[in-house]
Amino acid sequence: MNQQFLASTLVIALGWLARRRLVDERGAEALVRLVFNLTLPALVLHTFDGVTLDRSLALLPALAATYGLVMAGLGALVLFRRRPTRERGLLTMLLPGFNVGLFAYPLVEAALGGGALRYLAMFDVGVAFSTFGVSCAVASHYAREGARLDLSVAWRALSRSVPFITYLVALGLALAGWRLPRVVADAAGLLARANGPLALLVLGLYLHLERMPGQWAAVARVVGTRLVAGAAIGVPLWLLLPVDPTFRAVLLAGLLQPHQPLISVSYAVQFGYDARLVGLLLNVANVVSYLLLWAVFNLAR
Repeated sequence: MNQQFLASTLVIALGWLARRRLVDERGAEALVRLVFNLTLPALVLHTFDGVTLDRSLALLPALAATYGLVMAGLGALVLFRRRPTRERGLLTMLLPGFNVGLFAYPLVEAALGGGALRYLAMFDVGVAFSTFGVSCAVASHYAREGARLDLSVAWRALSRSVPFITYLVALGLALAGWRLPRVVADAAGLLARANGPLALLVLGLYLHLERMPGQWAAVARVVGTRLVAGAAIGVPLWLLLPVDPTFRAVLLAGLLQPHQPLISVSYAVQFGYDARLVGLLLNVANVVSYLLLWAVFNLAR
């Protein structure tokens, strides 16, 4: 497992070098769209094809979605309620989501094997709701003084999310007991194998820690809140849930990670928030998450 993490680190480093020498910002954005809209959906279809679902798996999306709602309420009503409206919205929108699609899939597969991906995929169903629904709604609500909560913005984001729609299709097929046609399953399998290395390259392409005086306190508040909340929920569940150890390891790894979805940068641009601060936070959170995943998987062995 440690060798796999070392190999993953080398691929991330290659991505970082490529951003400095070979790939510009437009190329990096194109690669992100390729992963989100092609290889990640293919991985989801490949993971769920022929999988037998049991009741315990429903706990994963329920926990991820509930976590997103709780974190949004905690940020808006408790932690940041005395902040100016726009700062309150920016910091709160960064609490509910996860960067599972780009970040966790290749590392979980390397550490726990392909069988763990069905657990992660179920967790990511709830993550999609938190990321494209809750975070988007929060960003829209606090974008201007006196704005009303517009759930249609969140609904449009969900309905246009290729990964989220793919999750629903894959779950429907699995619940119905249907298999993909052989040629579709083979094509999905080929694309799924490309997701891991491409996702790791993307992490390297976006790894750049800017010097932004005065912004590190905001980064520390968001990352620290995510770590404390994830540990407070994830550790008891890891110790007490009477389920498969791999299930518990994936759940703990998911809840404990402060990594943010790249879509947060798009929300910042769309609603007029500080996109540079969001980018800095994403990079810090990704580094912390990477180290925590290594620690969690070593402890869970």
